[in-house]
Order: sequence, then structure tokens, then C-alpha cells
Amino acid sequence: MLIILASGSPRRKELLAQAGLNFEVIISDVEEKITKTKPEEVVVELSGQKCKAVSDIFTQHTPDNLSQLIDIQSGGIIVVGADTVVSVDNIILGKPKDAKDAFEMLMKLSGRTHEVYTGVTCSVLQYNSFTEGLLEVDSFSFYEETKVNMYPFSKYDALDYIESGEPMDKAGSYGIQGIGQRLVQSINGDYNNVVGFPLSRFIKELNDRDYISYD
Repeated sequence: MLIILASGSPRRKELLAQAGLNFEVIISDVEEKITKTKPEEVVVELSGQKCKAVSDIFTQHTPDNLSQLIDIQSGGIIVVGADTVVSVDNIILGKPKDAKDAFEMLMKLSGRTHEVYTGVTCSVLQYNSFTEGLLEVDSFSFYEETKVNMYPFSKYDALDYIESGEPMDKAGSYGIQGIGQRLVQSINGDYNNVVGFPLSRFIKELNDRDYISYD
């Protein structure tokens, strides 16, 4: 099965590569629309929108080189959409709009416990000889939650961190895999989920459905 990651996140790309998975990246340019309010529902909803946008590319137009991408008789394509948010007091913190926004987010997190949610949606496509194209034969979604405890830090610590530039493309305005790890006291749950993709859960979901094997 060829995995198509519907995300331009370098962190998700690195995690899939570390797991030795066969994948390609096609960035979804869908306009995100949120109708849910609970963070765990929001991430699943947004991951589904990203996944569908890329899945539609394949189901509406079969690639000329499909036989080179997959084994048409037994293989297929798994399109994977993902979205990550930080939540504190049930308020969703996405990526900051600017430095002021990043500062306000960081100060909300200082000395407190917050949750990181990542939603994942997968669409499984296989070749259909009758339609001579790819059709969706399965789809599933899940989310993972990790609790993160932050050290108390001052506004000067936050400003210094923002000056590094790292917070500006991160949900909640920090990256646990970078300089931001110095702000984190402990976590309860999957570390990779905080990075941006619950890799272990993803592999288990695929294995349980016999799309990949641990062997």
C-alpha cells in the first residue's frame, strides 16, 4: 500500500520516514471549515477535509503511471490527513497569527497542564477494473490526546523563545521537539502526538485492518 500524506508538515514527514513507511506527499490546499466545538472533534473534522481533498484527486483522475505506483491487482493507496491543536480550558490554540498572538498563547500555558489533540483520517483507494479507476473501499478516523505539563516561565522567557522564530508555525506556539522542550516539565501520553502525528496509533490502526504488517 502506498501512503499519501496530505500534509506539508516536515515533522509528520520525518515521523513517517523514521517508521520506514512507503509514502509520498501531496499537500492539501483545502479551505478549512470548522463546524465542531470540542477539540477532539475539530481535529477529526479538519483531518477529514484534508484527506478528502487529496483523495478526490485520485478518484476523479486516475494517474497515468498508476501501475508504477501500486500493484493494481493487490495494492492500493492510503490517503492520510492529519490536524493538531493545543487546548487549554477547552479553548483551542492553533498556529499563532503573529508574535503578539504567540506571546498570549504561551502565557496561557505557563505553569499549567494542557492537552494536545491530533486527528487522523485515512481513505483507502483501490483500482476497480469495471470503472477503470480508483475507488474508495474503506475510510476511518481517530484522534489521540496527550497531556502536557509546562514549567512556570516568565514573560521574558516567552519573548526570548518567540525571538527564536520557532513558535510561529506551531499549534499552541511551541515545538516540543525543538527549543520549546525547555518549557515542558512532563507529558502523559504519546510524545509523537505532541510533535504532530500519533505514529504508533497510526501503524496499529493500519495493522489491525491488514493494510500493513509488523512482519
